Amino acid sequence: MSKERRRRVWQIIGTTLVWMAVVAFFVGAALLRQNNEQARTVERLKVEITDSATHRLLSADQVRADIVAAGLLPTGQSLDSVSLTAINDFVKSNCLVRKAQTFVDYEGTLTVRLTQRHPLLRIITDSGTDVYITAGAHVLPTQGGEPLNLPLVTGDFSLPFPRGFYGDLRAWAKEEKKNSDKNYIFLLKLINFVRLTESRPEVGGNIVQIVATQGADSAHTKGAEPTVELIPRRGNYSVQLGPLEDVEAKLDRWVRFVKAGVVDLGGGGTLNVAYEGQAVWRVEEAKSKTRNSKL
Repeated sequence: MSKERRRRVWQIIGTTLVWMAVVAFFVGAALLRQNNEQARTVERLKVEITDSATHRLLSADQVRADIVAAGLLPTGQSLDSVSLTAINDFVKSNCLVRKAQTFVDYEGTLTVRLTQRHPLLRIITDSGTDVYITAGAHVLPTQGGEPLNLPLVTGDFSLPFPRGFYGDLRAWAKEEKKNSDKNYIFLLKLINFVRLTESRPEVGGNIVQIVATQGADSAHTKGAEPTVELIPRRGNYSVQLGPLEDVEAKLDRWVRFVKAGVVDLGGGGTLNVAYEGQAVWRVEEAKSKTRNSKL
């Protein structure tokens, strides 16, 4: 065998031995890790709510109690026997939870980290329904957390979902074939209207209540969309919008009327901006006077 050939043979042998050593190392490390995980147990359960400073629909104690009640408390179990996926899926099944992440560290601490859904408005109907609604059309319960400072929608009008329903309204409407239901369409308009008001500095934060009234069942208005009246935070008056159509123009008429300063908004009255190009001010009935401004 020539010298060059012997050198190549030894190179092949050396390379093979190196790769065998690398494989042995990783196999040994995996076995060691497996043995360590089997030997270690979950010592504690930690729940972190990342947005609890601004939204308090859930508490860490409440989430922990729910996990315990579901029989998923892993304390004392070996790490390799804990199903992180099962715990994470259970936490995410709560309609108040937007995102969740579950992981365990080498000290035996199992952490559930979550963020909550952020309600856009609260609805309390005359029939007794009391729910939060998010900008993404998720229906959330109001019980169990601290009350949130949100625009409040009240009145006598029908909601598209059954009482006690919580979850993704869009998915529910698609499944139940309610996408064309007039009550569903009105609720989406209401969500978009509140989003619009919150995006306008001159209006956002100045609406404390939205009163919706179902259209009368007469020959001319049967099935009509509810009309809307606003109760501003500042002043002693209300703003009649009528149906939620051309709402940007109606809000513009409201803003221009307030800026014009033609009446005392603290004296009590009603501003009607439902009609195109008009802002009609009506004082309290006892004064029986109206002011019609072309805006």
